[in-house]
This record gives sequence, structure tokens and C-alpha cells, in this order.
Amino acid sequence: MAVVATFGQVIKHRRRALDMTQRDLANQVGYSVVTIRKVETDERRPSRELAERLAHCLRIDPEQQGAFVGLGRHAMPATRSNLPAPLTRLIGRDAEVELVRGTVLQRSIRIVTLVGPPGIGKSRLSVEVAGDLRAVFPDGVCFVAFAPVGDEALVVPTLATALGVREVAGTPLVDVLVDHLRDRRLLLLLDDCEHLLGAARLFAELLTACPELRILATSRAPLHIRGERLIPVPPLALPSARTAATAAAVARSAAVELFVERAGAVDPAFALTDANAGDVAAICGGVDGLPLAIELVAARVALLSTAAILARLNHRLALLTDGPRDLPERQQTLRRTIDWSYNLLEPAEQLLFARLAVFTGGFCLPAAEAVLDLDAAAVLDGVTGLVDKNLLRQEVRADGERYADFLEMIREYALERLAASGERDQVRARHARYYLALAEQETDLDRLGIEHNNLRGALEWHIQRDDADAGLRLVAALWKFWHIRSHHTEASRWVTLVMHLSGEHDPAVRANVLNGAGWIAVDRNDHLWAKACFDESLALFRRLGDPRGIAEALHGVGAMLQASGRSAEALALFEESLLLFRGLDDTEGIAWTLDHLGQSRLGLPDPAGAEALFDASRALFRRLGHAWGCAITLSHLGLADLAQGGHVRAAERFGEALGLFDELANTWGIATSFEHLGHAALAAGDTARARDCFRRSLELNQAGADRAGIVRSLAGLASLAVVQRQAARAARLFGALALLAESSTVLMNPVERAIHDRDLAVVHRDLDHEAMTRAWAQGARMSLTEAMAYAAEGGT
Repeated sequence: MAVVATFGQVIKHRRRALDMTQRDLANQVGYSVVTIRKVETDERRPSRELAERLAHCLRIDPEQQGAFVGLGRHAMPATRSNLPAPLTRLIGRDAEVELVRGTVLQRSIRIVTLVGPPGIGKSRLSVEVAGDLRAVFPDGVCFVAFAPVGDEALVVPTLATALGVREVAGTPLVDVLVDHLRDRRLLLLLDDCEHLLGAARLFAELLTACPELRILATSRAPLHIRGERLIPVPPLALPSARTAATAAAVARSAAVELFVERAGAVDPAFALTDANAGDVAAICGGVDGLPLAIELVAARVALLSTAAILARLNHRLALLTDGPRDLPERQQTLRRTIDWSYNLLEPAEQLLFARLAVFTGGFCLPAAEAVLDLDAAAVLDGVTGLVDKNLLRQEVRADGERYADFLEMIREYALERLAASGERDQVRARHARYYLALAEQETDLDRLGIEHNNLRGALEWHIQRDDADAGLRLVAALWKFWHIRSHHTEASRWVTLVMHLSGEHDPAVRANVLNGAGWIAVDRNDHLWAKACFDESLALFRRLGDPRGIAEALHGVGAMLQASGRSAEALALFEESLLLFRGLDDTEGIAWTLDHLGQSRLGLPDPAGAEALFDASRALFRRLGHAWGCAITLSHLGLADLAQGGHVRAAERFGEALGLFDELANTWGIATSFEHLGHAALAAGDTARARDCFRRSLELNQAGADRAGIVRSLAGLASLAVVQRQAARAARLFGALALLAESSTVLMNPVERAIHDRDLAVVHRDLDHEAMTRAWAQGARMSLTEAMAYAAEGGT
């Protein structure tokens, strides 16, 4: 085994030694390419099962496999950073990098905004600085791209997604963000903020509430936040007019250095010589040293000499006097440069360029072929040509697909060309149809996440057109994605908007949206609204005589009954759902219904009957290869074992569920598994193990700002105090979590509730009334932060 620093590097080294791609390895181990990529970059610790499969597929020596798996299981994720990885070096910005870096590090400055016209290089400079500062911010550097976000209402959800923050039921998402960031030493890189200046109040609120947070922003205009330090980004340095136009002389300027490097990328034979040095210097001067303009012009050396470029460029810039007069001079220069580059395109390339502007946040080739109504060869050739001319940028995204995207200024220009062509509405309509079809067919959550901005664009189009049928269908297709990925605030917004659309639509689709709205309301802890949505959905499906819809809606209505302690009534509804799904031969529906039935049995209480139902559910999920379903049923099986006194078996189930949740990167499941493992350890009398598990659960829930999870972790630590005969400490913790649970309407599963009630009774027995009242009141006065600190310290 090669001597390398991290588990991810071991994987990468072995894979390459065996001449395997990430996709080859993913196929062999039976996991996604995304998972392999995250393990190789040390963003994810592998489950034991994955580590063992990797050892086998990478042909690790049998004697070293134990150490290999151990290294993987103890690997720690790298400091969080989702910064883009630039493919080219930054030229001519050493002074600016040092200035920005030094300013960000000044203790008295909390927000630094790089300002300047489009194409000046604000984003590239900010990424360079943020990359240098990763080691300075122990809680990471988070990049947030706002260019594709067209509505200020989506700023908070976009921030939450970038930070990996889960929404918390009953708590505004902005409050969850504040809780998540409050004690973190983190750098937020907010890119392209100029069209969202109204959101500056939010950025100010985050800075006020989170003393260790720093913001580095890029914008064409100041954000006007108190304490904001503005750093104008200048053009690249040009050759001095007094310098002789020799290659050696002009090469010392950053603008010429950039031109030469980009020209060499498209024409390896290109070289700066005394013969062309004057032309190159004049070209760079003609576009005012704007980096993007230089790149656009340099891409033309593959077809034109520098003298020809200069002649045509000067001619175009002189003629292009009809641009917007209110734009700053350098912005007019860039627009004219884009116009010049556009006019050099072939007609087919111009058509493609304009139509591609319909995509928001990038596109893959199959999407472009479908939306642009062009054949595959034309799209491939056209996109390749636009990339070569620096009008498009390419990257490989998390799903392994190659995507192309515009810089925002170029996309704005392309949108103008699309509008001028008269094709805008028909291209947008094809775009909306394509993404509706994608949402209705796609089950890969990562793919839907990558396409989220385009899906938003499609929704906006349907809403603008008051197209109830398409709008409702798209929300019906996306609500499970929003539900699983915790986009609850955004989901509520879209549901509200499409439910108010008029026009003809399929009532069954509306009923499906109501069902989804119910689960989103559950996520937001709005049980009254959830019940109303589920009830209306079920009533509508019954009127329509839709068996699948009825079966789905019964899950929601039953879940509300179960949550209110009416397990017997819920059981009857789940049994009706099971009959319907069996009649439809819907294996996944049957599996989920068996799990719901098991949860109802657990609440009756009938843990033995629940275990049989969970076993049957798990068997179906395993046959389907449904990792999420397997993880959930394993967790529930562990609860059934725990309720029956089988703590050893319960710990095995919870451990296996933990591995699956870990593989799914589901923080809620990981935290919940540690909490359950803590209860299993307590039942076994292993108080040290229980303390470690409850504390780990508390840390994870705190990191995810999951208030309900925090309360359940505190309850576990209160039970630990009971077992350790620390009655006063337990009473304080029970007092704290009682108030917190009441304010958050926290629901415990029947096994957790039974443990809580049992241990609370022990405390009442062990303390006299006065001592109990005093300790309880002390706990009830604690804030959430104080309660967590008290629980974690482990003292009396």
C-alpha cells in the first residue's frame, strides 16, 4: 500500500494504479460515482461495508485489509469547502490577492465586497483568496453562487443548501441558519450579489448574530451594509505607452501575459514575438485590460492573426456606439467586445448561443439537444466551438456529467439576442417541457439537485403563464425531492404559488400536490395545516376513485393520528392502504405501509407484532435495493428489540442502520442512530458508551440546528444521569427539555417516550418535592445553548 496522507489518497492511488476510473470503481463496489468522489476527496467517511468492498475491488493485500478498513472508518472529513476548482492560474493579481486576504483577516472587518464591472475578474480573485484562507477558518469556506438565483425569496434556501443546513420543523429557516452559524468560524463567499441587493439585510443579520462569521462578496455595486469594506478590482496592468513594443517589454504586463496564455491554449504554436508584440499590446489596451474581454479576443488567434484581430476589433469598437448610454465605460467596452465576438460566429453558432441562454445554472448536452430542437452533432460541435471561443465554460459536476455554463454577463447578452430573435417564448416553453419530463422521470436526488436552478426556471415559466396543469405536475414530481433534501421553505413557496393558479388541470395531480404539501407541513411542524392537506387529498382521491392516490394519502392521515397518540385508528387506515397497494402490486408502497403498520403496533404497544412487520418491510426494501427504506426499517427494528429487552440485538440493528445513513450522508439518520445506540448501551449497563453516543448525537443535531433532535439527545443524557444516580442533574435536564420540547412541539417515538416517562418517574421517587421543584425550575430557566453546555459537561 502506498504511503499517502489520507484514506481518500489511498483510494485514488490504488484506483489509478489499476487503471480504473471513478465510474469503474463505483460500478464494482455497487455505489454511486458521487460517493466514490466524496470518499476520494475525504469529504465522507465510508461505512464498514463500503470500506470492505473497496479493499476487495482495489486488491488490497489480505494482511493489510484490516488496517485499510480501520483507516477508512477513522478517516475524518476534510475541512468543509465547496470552492470551485479553477482550471487555469490567476494572472497578474498578486497585489490584489494580498490586499483582499489581509483585509479579510483584519479583526475589525467582518464583510469585504469586491466591486467592479462585469468581466473584471471579481469572482476569480475571490475564489483565489478564499482558497488561500481555508486553513484560517476551522469550520470551512462556503461558496454560494447567486447568479442563477433570480428571486430574493430564494436567497435563504440557497444559503441553506450551500451550507448543508437542514430545515427544522416550526422554525423559520433564517433562524436555523443563524443557529447553525452562531458559533462557527467560517468564511462565506457570496458571488454575484448585485441583483439581490435587497437581501443585504439578511447578510447583515447573519453577521450581527454570528460573531466569528466573515463574508467575502462580489458585486457590481456595494451592498451598503454597515461596516462593509469595499475593494474595487482594477483592470489588468497594460504595457506602458512609453515602452518599446518588443516582446520582452510588453510581456511584463499582466494583460499581455493573460492574452498569451489564453492564445496558446487554442493555438499551441502561438508565441509572442517582436513582430506581433505591438498588436497584442494594442489589443489589450483596446479592451481596457478587462480579463474576460482579453480571453474572448485571444480565443480568435486560432483563425486570425493578431493584426487582423486588431483591425477588426478597432473597427467594431469604433462602430458600436449604440450601446446603453447609462452603463459605465468599461462595461460598455465589455459589451462591445462580446458583440464583436458574437458577430464573428457562424449563423448556426449565433442561433445556438442565443438559445442556450434559456438554461439557468448550466446544462448537459442531452438537455441542450432536447431544448434547442437541434441534432446531437450540431449541439456538440456548436458547444465545443463556443467553449473554444471562451463564450462558454465547462465543468464536470457531481453526477459525473460534463456541464457547460455562461458567465453571467455573457448570459445576459445571450438573453438579449434570444429576445431579439423572436424565439424566446418557444425556446422557454421547450425548456419548461423538458424539465417537467425530467422531474417526472428522474429518481436520482443528486441529479435533481444539480438541475435545481433549471427546475426553478421551469416552474417560474409555468407560473408566469398561469399554467395550472404543468405547474401542479412539476410540484407533484418535485415535492419528495424537497422533502428528503430538506428544502421545506422553498417547497412551501412553490406549493402556495401553484395552488393559486387557474385553468384546467388534472384533479388527481392536485390531490398529489396536497399530499406533498402535507408532508412539507409536517417537516415545518405545522401539524394543523398538514392534517388539513392530508384530509383534503384523501377526500379528493376518494371522489376520483384513484386507488394509488388513496393509498398514498392514507399514509399522511394515518401519520397524523399516530402522532396524536391514536395508534389504533392509524392502524386501521394503514391496513386499508396495504390492501390497496397489494391490489396494485406496488412493492415499494407495500414496504412503506408495512413500516407504518409496525410503527402503529409499536405505539399500542405491541413490539413483537411491530418487529414482524418491520422485518417484512425490510425484506421488500432489500429486494428493491432501496437503501433509504432499509435504513429506516433497521432503525425501527432496533426500537422493537429495545422495547422487548433485546439490547444486544438492538445495538446491532442501530449500528447497521448507522452505516447505511452514513453512506447516504443523511445527518438526521446518523444523529438518530447515535441516540438510539446510547439507549441500547444504557440498557446494557455501559454508561461510558452511552455517554459517548448521546454526546455524539447532540453534537450532530447541534451542527444541523435540529431542535427536535437536540431535545431527544438531552433526554438520553437525562436518562444517563438517572442510571448514574444523579437525580438532581437528571431533574434539571428533564426541566430544560420539557420547556424546549413544548416550544418546539417535539414528538418522541413510543420507545423513547416510554424510557422518558419511566426515568422521570424514578427522579420523582428519588427527590423530595422541594428538591424536585428547585432542580426542575433551574433547568427550565436554561436557554437551549445553556442546556446543551450543561448536558455535555457531564458534571452535577
